[in-house]
Amino acid sequence: MTADIFDSHQEPDELFLPLASERYCRFYDLEMADFHADLPFYRERIKVPGTVLELGCGSGRLCRLLAETGADITGIDLSLSMLRLAGLRPKPNISYLCMDMTKLAFSNQFDTVIIPYHTLNLLLTEERIKKCLAQVRMVLKGDGRLLLQLFIPDQTFLNLGPKKLFQFQIFEQPEGGRIIKETRRGYADEQLTLEERYRVRPGKPGTVNEDLSHTLHLAAFPVEKWQEIFRDSGFTIRQQFSGYELAPSTPGKDTCFFIEAGYL
Repeated sequence: MTADIFDSHQEPDELFLPLASERYCRFYDLEMADFHADLPFYRERIKVPGTVLELGCGSGRLCRLLAETGADITGIDLSLSMLRLAGLRPKPNISYLCMDMTKLAFSNQFDTVIIPYHTLNLLLTEERIKKCLAQVRMVLKGDGRLLLQLFIPDQTFLNLGPKKLFQFQIFEQPEGGRIIKETRRGYADEQLTLEERYRVRPGKPGTVNEDLSHTLHLAAFPVEKWQEIFRDSGFTIRQQFSGYELAPSTPGKDTCFFIEAGYL
């Protein structure tokens, strides 16, 4: 992956069509298929044997990896397209449900609740994040663990101003051809705007190139604000780490934060 910073007014005037939900889910599943960097944090902290609830399970990547420990896994997501992909690779100790993470509907409680890969940031507002954490309190056992990954703006983002951070990567499609993914990230007012551009290049006679885009918005609060949110929601942060190497947390040095929390 290559990264650079450029002024927003220098972007070329190109036409990218909206990316349909079903194809976005397929691209996401393809991109994340071999991603395991976050696995050690969760695998070392879930209770086995035990029950695990993953909020925002997507196409089931982490559910499948954690199921190998022998834990009973329940994954929820709002996207039926994601859940259909997850269902293509079933395991006997995984259940998938279509459910809103701010409106959990379980009669049982879980030993561990996981909110991976910046999923909590997607709720965007402090109000919705607290609503989700209130739901987690209802389904997490008294001695349970809340494990999550957050996006925290580092000094690079804090200094961006009107500029954007640019990254790109290339991945192959199973049916042939490749996808060039460009990501443009902007930061302002404690919010990350993430535009994902997909240049689909089938590479076969008679096929057509496509340029598609998808935009996400994430809450980009500093660590201190997250600590306040967790405290107000009845949780205490027991451990926090920076980056996939799980180094001691250093605000401003890394955008990736892993947190283990429990009840106050």
